[in-house]
Amino acid sequence: MKLSRLDMRSCPGAAVFRDMACERTGLSDFGDAAREAGLEAYVASMAEEVWPGMTGKAREVAAEYVTHQLATRLRLIADRKAYPEIAREKVAAPLIVVGPPRSGSTLLHTLLSLDPENMAPEHWICREPSPPPALGSPDAERFARADARMAGLFGLIPDIFITHPYMIEEGSGALAECGSDILSLAFTSQQLWCFWGGDGYRRYLIEADHTAALGLHHDFLQHVQWGNPAKRWALKGSDHMLWMGELAAQYPDAKLIWTHRDLAQQLGSLASVQSILLGLRGHPVTPEERRAQGERAIELQHASVIKAMRAREVVGDDRFLDVSYHDVMRDHLRTVERIYDWAGLTVSGTHADRIRAWVSDHPQTKHGAHRHSPEEFGMHADGINAQFAEYREKFGFGFGIRPELLAG
Repeated sequence: MKLSRLDMRSCPGAAVFRDMACERTGLSDFGDAAREAGLEAYVASMAEEVWPGMTGKAREVAAEYVTHQLATRLRLIADRKAYPEIAREKVAAPLIVVGPPRSGSTLLHTLLSLDPENMAPEHWICREPSPPPALGSPDAERFARADARMAGLFGLIPDIFITHPYMIEEGSGALAECGSDILSLAFTSQQLWCFWGGDGYRRYLIEADHTAALGLHHDFLQHVQWGNPAKRWALKGSDHMLWMGELAAQYPDAKLIWTHRDLAQQLGSLASVQSILLGLRGHPVTPEERRAQGERAIELQHASVIKAMRAREVVGDDRFLDVSYHDVMRDHLRTVERIYDWAGLTVSGTHADRIRAWVSDHPQTKHGAHRHSPEEFGMHADGINAQFAEYREKFGFGFGIRPELLAG
């Protein structure tokens, strides 16, 4: 069944979406059945909690997104069958930024990606990964398709480009995230909750075992690195807070970099961004809806922080390095040097020069200021510091509290 023939008054079921992806690609193997859990949870939540309040245009955007993600998975499996050597690729000792959303993790990921010895996924390869890059450089048409998909998705919410300015200059060449861009192929992503998910999907993110989804993440990295010169992955995913234990098990030699930020800034920015994403449901977002979504965002953030802290207790502190957003902003290069020293690496002269050049060319408000205030979302110091007391006591960060972490 094609998307154009659907009656959009009711949300298609997971099986219908799979059928549409199969018809679109001529393929039928989605791989490990355990990787279907996210799709089932997401579609059920979207159908029951969100779909009735979406506009017709928003429903079309959502249905196309889900179908495309499933079609992409079908193509990845087909490539893996056609080229079995992909499965023999070793993903060794990746650097993974795992801090919460709006904690400076994107900035730090960018700085790490500037090392010529590192590689980082870009939006285009997540949108159009097949055929594998090893089979030849992608042509202009492939980039154009990826750009069109990004524009089509975010066309309903242009303000998102102020909160993610790298998308303006780099388009589909911008760096991608593990959660919103790779794990979304398994429908395991906090961003999807912001798009068209409800409380049922939020519970899935917090409570489920995400081992199968992390397996797909690993397969994707193998797909991209196959045939490329041996390099180290530099990755970033704020969603990893929700499955830190599964991530550490999937990549036992990974270096996990946990970013932290003054909670007044981090939670205020997070609430603002996630309320902007409500616009993907097709309606203008009222101040009341912004505040309600902001409160839900903070609740999910608290749950993810506590879950990550519990996982860290099991995984071990030695697998993690804590990095302050405020240290990064104070001295970009010194922060990267500290990370590399901890990881047993050395910042090369070329890497250092690239960091200096990038920082000079990318002032924080180059494409406009992201304006928000904690009070807009009902956030107050005493309440947040009480709610995040366990986090604050371990790491020192709170509402209006921003300790330095740089040594020396």
